[in-house]
Amino acid sequence: MGPDPASGEGAGAGGAEGYDLAARTELLAGHPLAAAGFELFGDHDAGFEAGLAAVVAGIGSLVE
Repeated sequence: MGPDPASGEGAGAGGAEGYDLAARTELLAGHPLAAAGFELFGDHDAGFEAGLAAVVAGIGSLVE
């Protein structure tokens, strides 16, 4: 399985080649979830940290 095209894998910190988050946001303007694009995909490090925290919390809830 190859890298996720929108994840930025293999394309440096700026995301996948040809994927423009600003253009996506403009295209989806008016949609209730349009602003979620940056929250989900804009800051890869913060997204990783949030995801890791969710996984650790989930595992922790199984251990308690």
